[in-house]
Amino acid sequence: MMHLTSRYLISLASFIVLTSMAVAKTNPACLKHLGGGYGDAECYHGLSADITADNDKLYRNLRATIPLGNAHQKLLNDYMASQNDAIKYCELQRNAGAQWKAEHDGSMFPALYEQCVYNIRKTQSTFLQDLLKMANWK
Repeated sequence: MMHLTSRYLISLASFIVLTSMAVAKTNPACLKHLGGGYGDAECYHGLSADITADNDKLYRNLRATIPLGNAHQKLLNDYMASQNDAIKYCELQRNAGAQWKAEHDGSMFPALYEQCVYNIRKTQSTFLQDLLKMANWK
């Protein structure tokens, strides 16, 4: 009985740890500790993922304010698609820093790419928040 209880507690503890890791958000304080290395890429990537999830919620809330069949539904969808498409151009920033080499040692260049993605997602977030505020004006 003690052996089964011990296994159960270990399994439960593992589940809680893994679940909390899956829903953990990146701490924005990481932006205060940028140093040009791989940690920068992780910081920007984590924050971008968090902002992207928030942007999806903003999009759904904003979309709900647009009447069915209204042309602005398509315009909003096109905007979201264009923001997703813009990410591919972050490769330009990364590779410009590597003298246009597509293959490089990866030292700080992934951070340049992730910073670009972060900036796009942050701008998108501000735009969506502003639209939602305007859509809710009465």
